[in-house]
Amino acid sequence: MFILAKIFTFTLLSPGLFLALLLLLLAAIIADCRRTSIFLVVLSCCTIYALSSKPVRDLLIYPLEASYRQTPNPDIDALIVLGGGVRHNTLDKPGQAVVSDATLQRLYHAYKIYRQKGTPIIVCGGSPLGRQPDESSVMAAALVNLGVPRGKIHQEKLSRNTKENLLNAKIYLQKYGYQKPGLVTSAAHMPRAMQTAAGLGIKAAPLPCDYKYGGRQYFWQDFFPDTGYLSESFAALKEYTGLVYYRQILVR
Repeated sequence: MFILAKIFTFTLLSPGLFLALLLLLLAAIIADCRRTSIFLVVLSCCTIYALSSKPVRDLLIYPLEASYRQTPNPDIDALIVLGGGVRHNTLDKPGQAVVSDATLQRLYHAYKIYRQKGTPIIVCGGSPLGRQPDESSVMAAALVNLGVPRGKIHQEKLSRNTKENLLNAKIYLQKYGYQKPGLVTSAAHMPRAMQTAAGLGIKAAPLPCDYKYGGRQYFWQDFFPDTGYLSESFAALKEYTGLVYYRQILVR
């Protein structure tokens, strides 16, 4: 099921969607279906433009990010930080791995809360596609570089997705007696993370970060296609799909 979910994500919740539309268009042209071909051309152009524009990105991402607000002084005794990916073999770190931008945002947010509360941090992330080092090890190293003592960091190394992140984090909560965890992840990811946590019986305080929405004030350049907006639109679509999917598997 994990592999099927990844294939679905890479194929339809990414620019792979456009490749699928082009393949359908090619099939329609070969079959000499003129109306279908025209429809697929128009659909492809409209989809590419819409998803890569700021107004549509905002329509998709705002409901996700507005679901939970930041808490200035959370009442927590532990932090759960969900991984957001790592980069392997960058030119400045050959043979190593560094945290992605999303993961760095989450770790820095957790670090700021740690400075305020002194709470232990559970970093979650394994090696979903088998690449080493595992995500939690890279995250732990980044926290140590920020100044968090290694003894304050617990590494959850086996998970491949959000559900497994939280399922395995729950083991640490029970092992060390943490009763009031705070959950740190990107704001757009928070609704799915909180839904999953509730389904697993974890009563967590939402501590979102890494916001993308900046208000509906638009300039002329915002209506031109932008690869950044395209990436964030697909990320939002992935979250909506994940909310539906996780709701189904959590009620079983």
